[in-house]
Amino acid sequence: MRRLPLWLIVLAGCAAPSDPEPPVGPEPPPWVSTDVTFFAMGDPQYGGGADDKNTFQILAMNGFPGAIWPADTPFAGQVVAEPRGVLIAGDLTQNGQDGRLQPLDSDELGFFHADYGLTGTEGGLRFPVYEGYGNHDFDSAEGGDFNEWDWRYYYAQDTTPAADSVAERNPDRIGLTSVAPDLDGHYSWDWDWLHLVNMDLFPGDEPSDAEVNALTRDPRDALSFLEADLSARVGDSGRPVVVMAHYGFDGFGQEPRWWTDEQKEAFRAVIAGYDVSYVHGHTHATYAYEVDGLPCFNVGSPYYTQYNADGRGHFTLFRVTDEVLVAHDVAWEFTADGAEAVWGDWSVIIER
Repeated sequence: MRRLPLWLIVLAGCAAPSDPEPPVGPEPPPWVSTDVTFFAMGDPQYGGGADDKNTFQILAMNGFPGAIWPADTPFAGQVVAEPRGVLIAGDLTQNGQDGRLQPLDSDELGFFHADYGLTGTEGGLRFPVYEGYGNHDFDSAEGGDFNEWDWRYYYAQDTTPAADSVAERNPDRIGLTSVAPDLDGHYSWDWDWLHLVNMDLFPGDEPSDAEVNALTRDPRDALSFLEADLSARVGDSGRPVVVMAHYGFDGFGQEPRWWTDEQKEAFRAVIAGYDVSYVHGHTHATYAYEVDGLPCFNVGSPYYTQYNADGRGHFTLFRVTDEVLVAHDVAWEFTADGAEAVWGDWSVIIER
């Protein structure tokens, strides 16, 4: 069990009531005692990897509440509660397709919606979903000459249905406190005193310019949304914040074709003074690490036949209370019933 130091809280200014065009939604809530359990994962990526990977992932998540917290955690012997929801950190699809080309089984986005649902009642997953888009969800026809045998032939230039779907689902998402305009897709919400923000691709305002294809992957002013949201919803309250995005700070995420060093520095400048932890996907792996004091969690994926040397799918269990944040890897293995979730390889305790 790795124990990280107490988070340092630095006061930051609140947005003045007279600020023009404040984010929509209710005012920040008064303090309430917090005990929040949730799951996080990345990269369901319909159209890539094993066809059954998300079936097993959903079975594992549905069945994990009721497990007993291990002895080396602050919650030893307690039951894992029903999660408030599941965070999904991007790459909902492999190719960004929405099924307009049939009968080639191309409705990757439709399969994601059917399996994961939205509020915990429409799909196979029993819990509300809070997803963002990733780089694979941008696969427009820009820059290509495609014939009628290529699925991209049937998509208008710059059409990104998988990325756009996040914004289109936001009106029906449970409990949002702030929503970005148009098809940007970013949003925030509260669970008790915990504040959560979805940044989709990455917390930047402009695409990375490291490669030509990076220019088609637009973060859609995510950093500006985050800055306004933290000022309005958190201010100098000291509230704990979880920021979710697709790209991370790990080795793969450091490549500038995803986001540049300057964009990473701009993000860290915005969150300076706030009590933030960072959740991401992108690599299909799972581990916890720190970047300049920022706790980061690569939350795992259902990819069990690729990228994971142990041949297992993974997601991350979080529990946040007034005193502590605990994150624990959860893995699943095959059984006669499909998938059995077990306590995974790493855990982190952050005292608050």
